[in-house]
Amino acid sequence: MNYHHVIEALGILMCGLIFYSYAYRWFPLVPRLAPYRGVIMGAAFGALTVALMIARIEVQPGVATDTRHTPLALIGLFEGMTAGLAAAVAGALYRAREGGVGATPGIAALLAVGLAAGLVHRWAARGGGVRLAHSAVLAAVTYALTAASFLPLGPSGWRLFAKQWWELLLADAVGIWLAARLFVDVVERERREAAERETAALKSVTELANAAAHEINNPLTSVVGLLDLLAKRLPAGSRETEWAGRAKEASLRIAEIVARMRHITRLERAESPDHLPPLLDIEKSSDEPS
Repeated sequence: MNYHHVIEALGILMCGLIFYSYAYRWFPLVPRLAPYRGVIMGAAFGALTVALMIARIEVQPGVATDTRHTPLALIGLFEGMTAGLAAAVAGALYRAREGGVGATPGIAALLAVGLAAGLVHRWAARGGGVRLAHSAVLAAVTYALTAASFLPLGPSGWRLFAKQWWELLLADAVGIWLAARLFVDVVERERREAAERETAALKSVTELANAAAHEINNPLTSVVGLLDLLAKRLPAGSRETEWAGRAKEASLRIAEIVARMRHITRLERAESPDHLPPLLDIEKSSDEPS
């Protein structure tokens, strides 16, 4: 085996890991790109798939293999069906362009791996995230699909597979399983950091809200009391009495908001125009005042 080729393939995969670690943080900062996340991630890892198909690993003189299935399996496992199939389509287009007797089974294997990765992602999502079992199952399925892609070539295909079955096992099975552990580390690290940021933001908001509520509550209590006295002194049924009543209703509404400000336990954001910063939804962010 040409180990220089192996190092080159590992370098390409590491580029994918680095890209994913940054992109995972970028998308929450640009909400308008969220609907296209799967396509963008899939296209990026589709480019890695093509790069690995070009950077073939020489197993023995005249026999070469590649790790094309690893990046699309990984992105499908962590980002879902859309990303997995987008990466598979990119690889399939390149394989179709190359042509040859193995083009059709090669394309079918790429698409099947992308589909399988998306299905395992759905399974993992129901269990709370990617775990060892999910990556192991996907690695085994990917290796089986790789082996099956040699079937349509007949005896010559099996002879070719026999010359590289071990290298394909390392690339598809062990490679996917090990790389998935690195991707899990990226996802869990980002989730921890996001939780820490949310906790810090909640602490800042609650401290500010409590201070503001304290400052507002004292003069507001005086306003409500004075409006009560004013309403008693005004003639019944007059416009001034009506205005005083409306002012008192508004004051009581403010008092309710102030009470909720003292009971903020989470951060729920309300919809706001694009040109405005996110707005806090007081009712959803607070518990009912007792």
